[in-house]
Amino acid sequence: MYVAQLCFYFNPTGPPAAPLEAIGRLLSALRSNGQILGREFPLAGDGEAYRAFMMLPAADSLERRHANEWVARAHERLLEVGLRELTVDLVGESAEGWDACGCPTRTSLILYTTYVSLDGCLRCGDCFHPVPLYAVPPTANGEYHDVMRWQSDYQACDQLQMNCTTGERFGLREMSCPDSSLSRQGRAVCRKIEAGTGLPVFYYLHRHYGRSFRIERDRLCPACGGPWRLDTSLHDLFDFQCAVCRLLGRIPPTATDRVRSRPAGSLPGTDGTG
Repeated sequence: MYVAQLCFYFNPTGPPAAPLEAIGRLLSALRSNGQILGREFPLAGDGEAYRAFMMLPAADSLERRHANEWVARAHERLLEVGLRELTVDLVGESAEGWDACGCPTRTSLILYTTYVSLDGCLRCGDCFHPVPLYAVPPTANGEYHDVMRWQSDYQACDQLQMNCTTGERFGLREMSCPDSSLSRQGRAVCRKIEAGTGLPVFYYLHRHYGRSFRIERDRLCPACGGPWRLDTSLHDLFDFQCAVCRLLGRIPPTATDRVRSRPAGSLPGTDGTG
């Protein structure tokens, strides 16, 4: 992920109009096309230009070859309202985000985010680095509105369960059940991306609580009831993968902690771990 400064310079010979509306339209189009990340776009004006700092999925995210129809129209609107063409100054790599996926080919994709994630929610199944949305075919009217709605909803549910106050159980259920409203929304997005790319796209089901490591280890796929445990953890995060249902899961950290804390030589069931 990179940080860039976007500068919108005034054209003194241009017609007076509403430059802020045109800038807002462009930033919205860039976000909907996956070329910039985040939801807040503060602007500062100094009488010469409007300036904003943006997070980009990759260093070349704002190049015109990634633009869609709506971004192109928004660029044209800048000139109509008396602004010159946008200039981009790449500040450097973000200290908080991941580099974009650099795999020459991919075998799968993963839809994944958390309440603290600043990166995009589409991950490469091979390296687990973010894949810019504009790198896959659009999923909603030439853009990615449905993907971004899911990401926003998921992060809201994750925030609820992390705060451990209002809506904690609701947030956990939405993230952990394959048939919840949130999961249905996310899995529909996965199917659209899979249809456009021809790659299997997996959806992660969060699980926080577990009765015991042994019980959690032997769980079956919650959607089809089939075996889904992996021999080795995928990306040191996922312990389960169902190729039929396109689902990923993990052994909850609470269950992992219990098995690790078992005294040496003790037998299963003698220390309350099942």
